[in-house]
Amino acid sequence: MSLSTSKTLRKLRTLQARRRTLLRLLLGSGELAVGTVSWVHRKCGRSGCHCARGLGHRQLHFLFADAQGRRRCKLVRRADEARLEQASERYRAFRDALRDLVAIQKRERAVLMELMRTRGLTYD
Repeated sequence: MSLSTSKTLRKLRTLQARRRTLLRLLLGSGELAVGTVSWVHRKCGRSGCHCARGLGHRQLHFLFADAQGRRRCKLVRRADEARLEQASERYRAFRDALRDLVAIQKRERAVLMELMRTRGLTYD
């Protein structure tokens, strides 16, 4: 085995290890909040409340797309805020891992093509 072939195989093994790590993350069993979770300020409507003159009450807001492709907004109950924020973080990590997995596939293909060129038989 030549030096370039062993170097190429090392690259491939490194990519495969990274792929395994990403797949473990993607196959995790946590809930995912598929959409945007953010904080918004809303006024409660009571004229004597401090929010009538100020910014408003801070509430968690969830934006998602329904089955018809339309964007929908939901306000989240206080009891569900922590759960939804964690699910949102897991969704972001899932989306990033999926993007990284696609990039790894492209690099693996390039490394395998390089290996094919290195091992390829040339006949004159």
